[in-house]
Amino acid sequence: MLYSEHPPHPTLTRLIRCIWVFEATPDDGPAEIQRIVPDGCPEMVLHYGDHCQEIESGGALKRQSRFVFAGQLSQPLLLQPGSRAGMIGIRLQPNGARAFLGLSMHKATDVRLDLTDVWAHDGAALIEAVGNAENTAVRLQLVAQFLQRKFAQMRKQSDNTVAHGVALLQSSGGYISIDNLADHCGLSSRQLERRFLGEVGIPPRLLASIFRFRRVFDLLEQHDTGRWVSAAIGAGYFDQAHMIRDFKRFAGQQPQAFYRSLNGLSAAMVGSETSAS
Repeated sequence: MLYSEHPPHPTLTRLIRCIWVFEATPDDGPAEIQRIVPDGCPEMVLHYGDHCQEIESGGALKRQSRFVFAGQLSQPLLLQPGSRAGMIGIRLQPNGARAFLGLSMHKATDVRLDLTDVWAHDGAALIEAVGNAENTAVRLQLVAQFLQRKFAQMRKQSDNTVAHGVALLQSSGGYISIDNLADHCGLSSRQLERRFLGEVGIPPRLLASIFRFRRVFDLLEQHDTGRWVSAAIGAGYFDQAHMIRDFKRFAGQQPQAFYRSLNGLSAAMVGSETSAS
Protein backbone atom coordinates (compact mmCIF):
# COMPACT_ATOMS: atom_id res chain seq x y z
CA MET A 1 0.00 0.00 0.00
CA LEU A 2 1.15 3.50 -0.82
CA TYR A 3 -0.19 6.74 0.60
CA SER A 4 1.57 10.07 0.17
CA GLU A 5 0.68 13.75 0.41
CA HIS A 6 2.08 16.55 -1.73
CA PRO A 7 1.75 20.34 -1.41
CA PRO A 8 -0.14 22.25 -4.09
CA HIS A 9 1.42 25.01 -6.18
CA PRO A 10 2.00 28.05 -3.88
CA THR A 11 -0.62 30.08 -5.76
CA LEU A 12 -3.27 27.49 -4.80
CA THR A 13 -2.64 27.04 -1.09
CA ARG A 14 -5.56 29.26 -0.09
CA LEU A 15 -7.88 26.84 -1.92
CA ILE A 16 -6.09 23.48 -1.73
CA ARG A 17 -4.67 21.82 1.36
CA CYS A 18 -2.79 18.99 -0.34
CA ILE A 19 -2.79 16.50 -3.19
CA TRP A 20 -2.64 12.85 -2.12
CA VAL A 21 -2.01 9.53 -3.80
CA PHE A 22 -3.30 6.13 -2.69
CA GLU A 23 -2.45 2.80 -4.33
CA ALA A 24 -3.05 -0.80 -3.32
CA THR A 25 -2.68 -4.18 -5.04
CA PRO A 26 -3.93 -7.71 -4.29
CA ASP A 27 -0.54 -8.36 -2.63
CA ASP A 28 -1.62 -5.95 0.13
CA GLY A 29 -4.39 -8.36 1.11
CA PRO A 30 -8.17 -8.28 0.62
CA ALA A 31 -9.66 -4.85 -0.02
CA GLU A 32 -11.42 -3.98 3.23
CA ILE A 33 -14.28 -1.55 3.79
CA GLN A 34 -13.00 1.98 4.38
CA ARG A 35 -14.83 4.20 6.87
CA ILE A 36 -14.17 7.80 5.82
CA VAL A 37 -15.10 10.35 8.47
CA PRO A 38 -15.67 14.13 8.22
CA ASP A 39 -12.63 16.41 8.34
CA GLY A 40 -14.15 19.69 7.10
CA CYS A 41 -12.47 19.43 3.69
CA PRO A 42 -14.25 18.62 0.42
CA GLU A 43 -12.29 16.50 -2.04
CA MET A 44 -11.87 15.82 -5.74
CA VAL A 45 -10.78 12.24 -6.41
CA LEU A 46 -9.62 10.76 -9.71
CA HIS A 47 -9.62 6.95 -9.91
CA TYR A 48 -6.93 5.67 -12.29
CA GLY A 49 -7.18 2.17 -10.81
CA ASP A 50 -10.30 0.26 -9.89
CA HIS A 51 -13.38 2.29 -9.04
CA CYS A 52 -14.46 2.59 -5.41
CA GLN A 53 -17.99 1.61 -4.56
CA GLU A 54 -20.04 3.42 -1.94
CA ILE A 55 -21.95 1.29 0.54
CA GLU A 56 -25.38 2.86 0.91
CA SER A 57 -27.52 2.75 4.04
CA GLY A 58 -29.37 -0.39 2.93
CA GLY A 59 -26.14 -2.17 2.03
CA ALA A 60 -26.40 -1.67 -1.74
CA LEU A 61 -23.20 -0.82 -3.64
CA LYS A 62 -22.99 2.27 -5.85
CA ARG A 63 -19.95 2.69 -8.09
CA GLN A 64 -18.26 6.06 -7.91
CA SER A 65 -17.53 7.93 -11.11
CA ARG A 66 -13.98 7.99 -12.43
CA PHE A 67 -13.53 11.68 -11.44
CA VAL A 68 -15.66 12.54 -8.43
CA PHE A 69 -16.26 15.55 -6.20
CA ALA A 70 -17.12 14.70 -2.60
CA GLY A 71 -18.72 17.60 -0.77
CA GLN A 72 -18.61 18.12 2.96
CA LEU A 73 -19.37 15.07 5.06
CA SER A 74 -21.61 15.31 8.11
CA GLN A 75 -21.61 11.52 8.64
CA PRO A 76 -19.32 8.60 7.82
CA LEU A 77 -18.91 7.45 4.22
CA LEU A 78 -18.34 3.72 3.70
CA LEU A 79 -16.30 2.75 0.66
CA GLN A 80 -15.40 -0.61 -0.83
CA PRO A 81 -12.21 -0.14 -2.86
CA GLY A 82 -11.23 -2.41 -5.72
CA SER A 83 -8.37 -4.87 -5.41
CA ARG A 84 -6.16 -2.63 -7.56
CA ALA A 85 -6.84 0.82 -6.17
CA GLY A 86 -5.23 3.89 -7.67
CA MET A 87 -6.42 7.37 -6.71
CA ILE A 88 -5.24 10.95 -6.78
CA GLY A 89 -7.14 13.17 -4.38
CA ILE A 90 -7.25 16.95 -4.18
CA ARG A 91 -8.04 17.85 -0.58
CA LEU A 92 -9.50 21.34 -0.72
CA GLN A 93 -9.57 23.91 2.02
CA PRO A 94 -12.98 23.93 3.78
CA ASN A 95 -13.96 26.98 1.71
CA GLY A 96 -11.95 26.08 -1.41
CA ALA A 97 -14.43 24.24 -3.62
CA ARG A 98 -16.91 26.93 -4.66
CA ALA A 99 -14.32 28.99 -6.51
CA PHE A 100 -13.35 25.94 -8.59
CA LEU A 101 -16.83 24.58 -9.22
CA GLY A 102 -19.07 27.66 -9.13
CA LEU A 103 -21.71 25.75 -7.13
CA SER A 104 -23.40 26.65 -3.88
CA MET A 105 -21.70 24.17 -1.60
CA HIS A 106 -24.70 23.27 0.57
CA LYS A 107 -26.08 21.41 -2.46
CA ALA A 108 -23.08 19.09 -2.38
CA THR A 109 -23.02 18.23 1.34
CA ASP A 110 -23.00 14.43 1.79
CA VAL A 111 -23.21 14.14 -2.02
CA ARG A 112 -20.75 12.86 -4.62
CA LEU A 113 -20.82 14.56 -8.03
CA ASP A 114 -19.40 13.35 -11.33
CA LEU A 115 -16.86 16.00 -12.32
CA THR A 116 -17.16 15.11 -15.99
CA ASP A 117 -20.63 16.66 -15.74
CA VAL A 118 -18.98 19.88 -14.53
CA TRP A 119 -15.86 19.82 -16.72
CA ALA A 120 -16.98 17.62 -19.60
CA HIS A 121 -14.10 17.77 -22.11
CA ASP A 122 -11.37 18.83 -19.68
CA GLY A 123 -12.36 16.22 -17.11
CA ALA A 124 -12.43 13.40 -19.66
CA ALA A 125 -9.05 14.48 -21.05
CA LEU A 126 -7.50 14.47 -17.56
CA ILE A 127 -8.89 10.99 -16.82
CA GLU A 128 -7.35 9.65 -20.02
CA ALA A 129 -3.99 11.36 -19.50
CA VAL A 130 -3.65 10.22 -15.88
CA GLY A 131 -4.75 6.70 -16.80
CA ASN A 132 -2.02 6.52 -19.47
CA ALA A 133 0.70 8.12 -17.33
CA GLU A 134 3.74 5.94 -16.71
CA ASN A 135 4.25 6.75 -13.03
CA THR A 136 3.02 8.73 -10.01
CA ALA A 137 5.26 11.73 -10.66
CA VAL A 138 3.74 12.23 -14.12
CA ARG A 139 0.22 11.81 -12.73
CA LEU A 140 0.87 14.45 -10.09
CA GLN A 141 2.27 16.82 -12.71
CA LEU A 142 -0.82 16.37 -14.91
CA VAL A 143 -3.18 17.06 -12.01
CA ALA A 144 -1.16 20.11 -10.91
CA GLN A 145 -1.28 21.55 -14.44
CA PHE A 146 -5.02 20.89 -14.64
CA LEU A 147 -5.64 22.72 -11.34
CA GLN A 148 -3.57 25.71 -12.39
CA ARG A 149 -5.55 25.97 -15.64
CA LYS A 150 -8.82 25.84 -13.74
CA PHE A 151 -7.52 28.44 -11.29
CA ALA A 152 -6.66 30.77 -14.18
CA GLN A 153 -10.19 30.36 -15.56
CA MET A 154 -11.97 31.19 -12.29
CA ARG A 155 -14.56 33.92 -12.47
CA LYS A 156 -15.57 33.86 -8.81
CA GLN A 157 -13.17 34.66 -6.01
CA SER A 158 -13.50 32.99 -2.63
CA ASP A 159 -15.29 34.88 0.15
CA ASN A 160 -12.53 36.44 2.28
CA THR A 161 -14.85 36.89 5.26
CA VAL A 162 -15.72 33.19 5.29
CA ALA A 163 -12.03 32.32 4.79
CA HIS A 164 -11.25 34.41 7.88
CA GLY A 165 -13.99 32.64 9.83
CA VAL A 166 -12.71 29.21 8.78
CA ALA A 167 -9.17 30.17 9.83
CA LEU A 168 -10.42 31.25 13.26
CA LEU A 169 -12.29 27.99 13.70
CA GLN A 170 -9.22 26.00 12.69
CA SER A 171 -6.83 27.91 14.93
CA SER A 172 -9.18 27.50 17.90
CA GLY A 173 -9.75 23.81 17.19
CA GLY A 174 -13.45 24.58 16.95
CA TYR A 175 -13.40 25.99 20.46
CA ILE A 176 -14.93 29.42 19.83
CA SER A 177 -18.53 30.53 20.24
CA ILE A 178 -20.45 31.25 17.05
CA ASP A 179 -21.50 34.67 18.35
CA ASN A 180 -17.84 35.51 18.98
CA LEU A 181 -16.90 34.19 15.54
CA ALA A 182 -19.61 36.31 13.90
CA ASP A 183 -18.33 39.41 15.73
CA HIS A 184 -14.79 38.77 14.47
CA CYS A 185 -16.19 38.47 10.94
CA GLY A 186 -18.31 41.62 11.20
CA LEU A 187 -21.54 39.72 10.55
CA SER A 188 -24.61 38.62 12.45
CA SER A 189 -24.79 34.94 13.35
CA ARG A 190 -27.50 34.43 10.73
CA GLN A 191 -25.48 36.18 8.01
CA LEU A 192 -22.42 34.12 8.91
CA GLU A 193 -24.38 30.87 8.66
CA ARG A 194 -25.80 31.82 5.27
CA ARG A 195 -22.35 32.69 3.91
CA PHE A 196 -20.87 29.43 5.29
CA LEU A 197 -23.60 27.35 3.68
CA GLY A 198 -22.78 28.84 0.28
CA GLU A 199 -18.99 28.73 0.56
CA VAL A 200 -18.32 25.76 2.84
CA GLY A 201 -21.50 23.71 2.62
CA ILE A 202 -22.23 23.38 6.34
CA PRO A 203 -22.95 25.88 9.14
CA PRO A 204 -20.04 27.19 11.22
CA ARG A 205 -21.30 25.36 14.32
CA LEU A 206 -21.09 22.01 12.53
CA LEU A 207 -17.65 22.82 11.11
CA ALA A 208 -16.49 23.70 14.63
CA SER A 209 -17.73 20.31 15.88
CA ILE A 210 -15.86 18.53 13.08
CA PHE A 211 -12.62 20.39 13.85
CA ARG A 212 -12.96 19.47 17.54
CA PHE A 213 -13.63 15.82 16.59
CA ARG A 214 -10.55 15.75 14.34
CA ARG A 215 -8.42 17.37 17.04
CA VAL A 216 -8.73 14.16 19.05
CA PHE A 217 -6.78 12.29 16.34
CA ASP A 218 -4.06 14.95 16.34
CA LEU A 219 -3.59 14.67 20.10
CA LEU A 220 -3.46 10.88 20.09
CA GLU A 221 -0.96 10.98 17.22
CA GLN A 222 1.27 13.68 18.69
CA HIS A 223 1.52 12.21 22.16
CA ASP A 224 1.06 8.54 21.29
CA THR A 225 -0.75 8.02 24.56
CA GLY A 226 -4.02 6.40 23.56
CA ARG A 227 -5.54 8.10 26.60
CA TRP A 228 -9.03 9.01 25.53
CA VAL A 229 -9.95 11.19 28.52
CA SER A 230 -6.86 13.37 28.08
CA ALA A 231 -7.48 13.65 24.34
CA ALA A 232 -11.13 14.58 24.92
CA ILE A 233 -10.24 17.36 27.34
CA GLY A 234 -7.37 18.59 25.17
CA ALA A 235 -9.68 18.81 22.16
CA GLY A 236 -12.16 20.96 24.09
CA TYR A 237 -14.78 18.39 25.06
CA PHE A 238 -16.51 18.74 28.42
CA ASP A 239 -15.87 15.07 29.19
CA GLN A 240 -15.35 11.72 27.51
CA ALA A 241 -19.10 11.18 27.09
CA HIS A 242 -19.30 14.39 25.03
CA MET A 243 -16.54 13.07 22.75
CA ILE A 244 -18.25 9.68 22.39
CA ARG A 245 -21.42 11.39 21.17
CA ASP A 246 -19.44 13.08 18.40
CA PHE A 247 -17.77 9.79 17.44
CA LYS A 248 -21.17 8.16 17.09
CA ARG A 249 -22.32 11.12 15.00
CA PHE A 250 -19.30 11.47 12.71
CA ALA A 251 -17.80 7.95 12.70
CA GLY A 252 -20.88 5.88 13.46
CA GLN A 253 -18.91 4.01 16.12
CA GLN A 254 -17.48 4.29 19.61
CA PRO A 255 -13.89 5.66 19.63
CA GLN A 256 -12.21 2.34 20.42
CA ALA A 257 -14.22 0.46 17.80
CA PHE A 258 -13.42 3.11 15.21
CA TYR A 259 -9.69 2.90 15.86
CA ARG A 260 -9.78 -0.90 15.66
CA SER A 261 -11.50 -0.66 12.26
CA LEU A 262 -8.93 1.70 10.73
CA ASN A 263 -7.01 0.33 7.76
CA GLY A 264 -5.65 1.44 4.42
CA LEU A 265 -7.11 4.69 3.18
CA SER A 266 -9.25 5.32 6.26
CA ALA A 267 -6.18 5.12 8.50
CA ALA A 268 -4.23 7.45 6.21
CA MET A 269 -7.09 9.94 6.17
CA VAL A 270 -6.99 10.41 9.94
CA GLY A 271 -3.19 10.31 9.93
CA SER A 272 -3.03 8.03 12.93
CA GLU A 273 -1.37 4.72 13.66
CA THR A 274 -2.35 5.06 17.33
CA SER A 275 -4.11 2.00 18.69
CA ALA A 276 -7.07 2.37 21.01
CA SER A 277 -6.67 1.34 24.62
